[in-house]
Amino acid sequence: MATPTASQLVEKLMKAAFDRPRDPRSFAYKLGVRSLLTSRATKTPLVRPYAAGTVEFDAFFSGVDEGHAVWRQHEVPA
Repeated sequence: MATPTASQLVEKLMKAAFDRPRDPRSFAYKLGVRSLLTSRATKTPLVRPYAAGTVEFDAFFSGVDEGHAVWRQHEVPA
């Protein structure tokens, strides 16, 4: 079986996290999850798209926190 590309892996992890019943999340939150997963999958730095002190910045980094949890679970499945 071929190893998935970074973008395929990110899509798979995003679907596992969000394509199920759960509380709705904002665009900025989901972008934080996706950005963290992309950063980890491609081994590139995380880019902050929002200015510090904005609600979008807070939502983005809440998503980054979830992204870390998703990535940890990917690395060491339960």
